[in-house]
Amino acid sequence: FICCQSQTQGAYLNQLLGNIIQQYFGRFLPSSPSASQAWQHPVLLAISSSVTIPGVSHLYKTTLQVISENYLQFKGHAPPPRLASVLAFILEALQRTKSTEMCNIELLLPVVLKCLVLVNEPQAKKLSTEILQCVIESCQTRSGGGLATQLTSMFRQFIQDYTTVYDNQVYSILEAVAVLDQPLVINLIPAMTEALRNSEYKQGLGRNIMQREAYKRLLSQLAEAGQAEILKLENESH
Repeated sequence: FICCQSQTQGAYLNQLLGNIIQQYFGRFLPSSPSASQAWQHPVLLAISSSVTIPGVSHLYKTTLQVISENYLQFKGHAPPPRLASVLAFILEALQRTKSTEMCNIELLLPVVLKCLVLVNEPQAKKLSTEILQCVIESCQTRSGGGLATQLTSMFRQFIQDYTTVYDNQVYSILEAVAVLDQPLVINLIPAMTEALRNSEYKQGLGRNIMQREAYKRLLSQLAEAGQAEILKLENESH
C-alpha cells in the first residue's frame, strides 16, 4: 500500500517507506551471503514477488537508495560492514527483477566500480564483478541511445576519478567490460588518454612507462580504434 501510495502522497510517505525498508533490510541481512536465509530476505521477496504490481518499481528504486545511502558508504578506504551480503542481495535483486531503469543503474554502478577498485576481499570482488556484468548485459537488451550515453558518462567519470592513483585497477576493470561491450570501451578511449596525460602531468615526471604499457594492453583489445590510439601514443613527443 505504501509503495503504491508514496508516488502521489508526497515526501512523508516516501520517507516512511525508506525508514521501513532500512529497518527490515538491516535486521534480516545475513552476516554472510552463503547463509541459508540469504534469499528469504523479506525485502527481496517483496521486490521479486510483485514485479508486475504497479508501484513496485518505486519500491525497488527506494530500496536501492536506502542500500546506497546506509549500507554501501565507505569510511575512507575501509569498506562498509557486511559488504558481501549487501552485494549478494543486489545481485539477486537484479537477476530477479531484470531492471534496467537508468535511475537504478546510476545508484549501483559507481559504488560497484568503487568496490572493484578498493576492495580486495575475494567474495565481495566476485559479487561486484557479477553485478557489473549483469548491468552491462541488461543495458545491452534495451534499445535506444539514452542508456548507452548515460553508461558512457558514468564510466568516463570513473576513469577521471581513479586513473591517477589506481590506473592498473581501472584498466583491468575496463578490460573485463570490453569483453562484454567492446563499443562502450572504444567510446571511452579519448577519456582514458586524457586521464593518462592528466596523471602524468600531476606526477610531473614525464611519461609514465608502466602506466602507458598497461593502457596499451587494454587498447590492444579494442580493434582498429585501439591500434590507432597506440600509434598516436607511440608517435607523440613531449
